[in-house]
Amino acid sequence: MDNQKPANQLRFLNRLYSIIFFSYIIFLILSSLVVSNAGPLLQEDPGLFTIIKSIAIGFPIILIPIAYTWPQRKIKAIDESSPLEEKMIFYRKALSLRLLLILVVALAVSFIFMLIGDTNLIMVLAIVLLFLVLSRPTPFKVATDLGLSDQEKLELMK
Repeated sequence: MDNQKPANQLRFLNRLYSIIFFSYIIFLILSSLVVSNAGPLLQEDPGLFTIIKSIAIGFPIILIPIAYTWPQRKIKAIDESSPLEEKMIFYRKALSLRLLLILVVALAVSFIFMLIGDTNLIMVLAIVLLFLVLSRPTPFKVATDLGLSDQEKLELMK
């Protein structure tokens, strides 16, 4: 199958990354517009806002490491003697999981930002964005993660 070629798998990952990245940015802009034009969606309640803000900060603290370690374990478990096509299928699944977990964190924090309007959450969203940018699939990162030979690297770049 043509879509099983390693280069096609990498293109799929790059398209997925672009979709997730732009979705993140669009949702961030929309949530910012909602808060700036309508204010927070909840009435101010200091006790409730403290709890919600703690959840918004704790959620990334828990899920971002999971988004890195869980897929990374799956990547490390890929048999080095497998054909490149098979390695890339497993890599695509693992990296897709990572990207989707990061998006879930970003959407949750953005939603909480709309609820309480605490601008400190923008800093949390910036940190989550940094993790998303660091997760961008590049041929060099794929080659390093999978420990590819020179021949496999060339096949990946086709």
